[in-house]
Amino acid sequence: MLKEALPDQGLAYQKSRQAEENLELPPDLKGASFDDAMDVPPIAGGATYSQYADGRAQRRQASTSGAGAILPTVENVELRRSGDSRWLEVQAAPQQVWPRVVAFWREQGILLVDQNPTVGVMKTDWIENRAEIPQGFLTRMFRKVADGLYATSTRDQYSIRMEPGAKGAGSTEVHLTHRGMDETLETGTLGDSKRTVWQPGKSDPGKEAEMLRRLMLFLGAPEKKAAAALAATAPQTRGTGPAASGGSARLVGEGAGAQLLIPEDFQRGWRITGAALDRAGFAVKDRDMSRGVYYVRYQDMDAGATPKARGWGERLAFWRKADIDRLKEYQIKVEGNDRETRVSVVDPSGARDSASSAGRILALLQEQMK
Repeated sequence: MLKEALPDQGLAYQKSRQAEENLELPPDLKGASFDDAMDVPPIAGGATYSQYADGRAQRRQASTSGAGAILPTVENVELRRSGDSRWLEVQAAPQQVWPRVVAFWREQGILLVDQNPTVGVMKTDWIENRAEIPQGFLTRMFRKVADGLYATSTRDQYSIRMEPGAKGAGSTEVHLTHRGMDETLETGTLGDSKRTVWQPGKSDPGKEAEMLRRLMLFLGAPEKKAAAALAATAPQTRGTGPAASGGSARLVGEGAGAQLLIPEDFQRGWRITGAALDRAGFAVKDRDMSRGVYYVRYQDMDAGATPKARGWGERLAFWRKADIDRLKEYQIKVEGNDRETRVSVVDPSGARDSASSAGRILALLQEQMK
């Protein structure tokens, strides 16, 4: 089991029963045959119905003859680094990697609230890290009887984004990002009323690294290899060493001419922008790397959350003040060369967006690149 290979208890998320129900394999999949729920279209494009039907028939024929397994096997998992960014490079097609990553979250007992295999993105529910609860003697005694009495003032959410690998159609890049939220005490203007509110917290590179390690192990990498890879790719301290993942990104121009300048080549600038969109709370609806465009919508912190989570989502007044239209689809244009990358917000015609929301979006992305 995966847990036996995970001595690090720095992350101890409470398992969700909904996670197992939500990601339960269909009955005929348990019998080694694929059904509609696991038919994954190509991430980089579409397919006709006849192609879909032919592929499904071939999988059924393979399963009834005893060939194939419930989930495709994945080999040659490597951890890559560029600046402060780390991701997994898997020598398998996205269609093979996707169901394995879904199964990973199920193994962790973490509910997925967003799954889009066509675009290659998935997002977890907001979850509580029980390892952050103080471990005093009395706390341990009470938790044995009623663990639910204790809660932390933080919540975590993870996003996965899959990109075609640099080695061609038979490889996949798996990018994992973390978002945090902190509960703080808010006092009224007269000091006579108090309430707790949730505000956006910082992304935690340590949590990203630990979850990447777990995913690497789940995909089949030996534990020693995963540990060595993380140590070898440990990011340098920000502000030292060469170009730390967009840390030098700056806003240039004003109004319709506003852009975000990243002193990195296009390939790296594209990755940095994608990670910043994930951390800032944008839902990637589509993307076209050949044209350098992300198609995104902005989401509230509690978008897609389970009913239980929406209770604290109502206390996100601070976050809802952002002047970004949550119904509008924005286009984030990424252009660059071998020296620098420029990011702008454009309208459907390709012209730069002059609305105030465009500047707000660029400011949010810059904040996530620090």
